Amino acid sequence: MPAATLGIATAAPVARRTPGWQIARRSLLGYLLLVLAAWSAPSPDLPDVRPRPEQEIKAAFIYKFLDYVEWPAGTFAGASSPIVVGVLGGDGLADDLRAIAARRRIGQHPIEVRAVDENGPLDANVLFVGADAASALSRVASAARERSALVVTDFADALARGSVINFVVVDDRLRFEVSLDAAERSRLKLSSRMLSVALRVLPAR
Repeated sequence: MPAATLGIATAAPVARRTPGWQIARRSLLGYLLLVLAAWSAPSPDLPDVRPRPEQEIKAAFIYKFLDYVEWPAGTFAGASSPIVVGVLGGDGLADDLRAIAARRRIGQHPIEVRAVDENGPLDANVLFVGADAASALSRVASAARERSALVVTDFADALARGSVINFVVVDDRLRFEVSLDAAERSRLKLSSRMLSVALRVLPAR
């Protein structure tokens, strides 16, 4: 899937501790902050730049990640087949993702959001595993690799346990780190644009 022209922010502030957003530059790397403000604006002329809840920011990042991931040939049945995002844990994240999916696509692909049972079959192209389901990560990450699913997490040591992208909060801002080894094992290609704004990139072995 080709990368889109919209960018990923270097960081997004977490609502619980920061007074507001500080957009460093209007560029490829800063565009997501403007998008986040526009999504929640009370009117098209007056964006609301109040800090957003952390789960809402994570949902927005996950949506943008989809533009920067290339799945293996044959992953999707057609150009308009859905990109399925599975959510395991993560209080409220599925609802925030559904709100985005209802009005946005990745190219011609609609976005479908599903709750995932850790003991059930994995039928997703992206799998978010929240901290409250951390104990299941090693098991579900193995299943995710089999179907080239992008695994996204939000807790410590997740990259070492099979996650491809992990959210971290640094200086009250939401950042992300990447494991190229996990991406390669899942046969996923990540855009250099996304890697350039990651907090940390672990190289492939």
